[in-house]
Amino acid sequence: MFSPQRAPRVLAVIPARWASSRFPGKPLVEIAGKIMIQRVWEQASRAACVDAVVIATDDARIEQACHARGMPVVMTRDDHPTGTDRLAEVAQQQEADIYLNVQGDEPLINPDTIDAVAQCLLDALPRGIGLATAYMDGASQAQKASPSTVHLVPSMDGCVITFSRLPVPLDFQASFDHKVHVGLYAFTRDALMEFVALERGPVERAESIEPLRFIERGKRIACVKVPGGSVGVDHPEDVTRVEALLKRHGLA
Repeated sequence: MFSPQRAPRVLAVIPARWASSRFPGKPLVEIAGKIMIQRVWEQASRAACVDAVVIATDDARIEQACHARGMPVVMTRDDHPTGTDRLAEVAQQQEADIYLNVQGDEPLINPDTIDAVAQCLLDALPRGIGLATAYMDGASQAQKASPSTVHLVPSMDGCVITFSRLPVPLDFQASFDHKVHVGLYAFTRDALMEFVALERGPVERAESIEPLRFIERGKRIACVKVPGGSVGVDHPEDVTRVEALLKRHGLA
């Protein structure tokens, strides 16, 4: 663990792969004049806690596009099953105290959200917790019904009870304001290496939600509430939604 007498070094890593079953090549899709991975990199670079931001890819087209725009990029193996595995390869090459896994399909990610997740992890360290994430309140009926939406159920002491693609918990005896998971993770180095060394459990394989790997083994994950507003790009039609939001906020 790093010394409390110095500020932790925070490295933000943006995994980016070309192959996507729903939207191949989406890191290079143009959104209001900029490729998506550039928009994510720019937002992550604005986070106050972040010392450096790198893009991790296995595709020469993404590498070339990053170099052309002055964005640091690390080439990784092409056999990683998840973005977290790609993050771990970067961690073996670049030293940091905290590694942030910033999803490459979140062009509207708020820099304050990145700071909040990093601080959440720092606050959780005395409890022996090495992984933190975020959620936002509120979800439209369309979001709740979409299998692309991941729901997070927080505990009363600021940790995750579970994740699911179903809108859990069920409104049975009382209504519940469902929380939407924000795909952003902060790891200590030890937690990251432990995470990728574990096999995927049956619940993770069923839901295809990576942090369930820790939950299934009884490990705690800290979480923090953050403002809404970010829109992930899962399908080509999501580009239009993001461009509309950029225009609305005068950023297009």
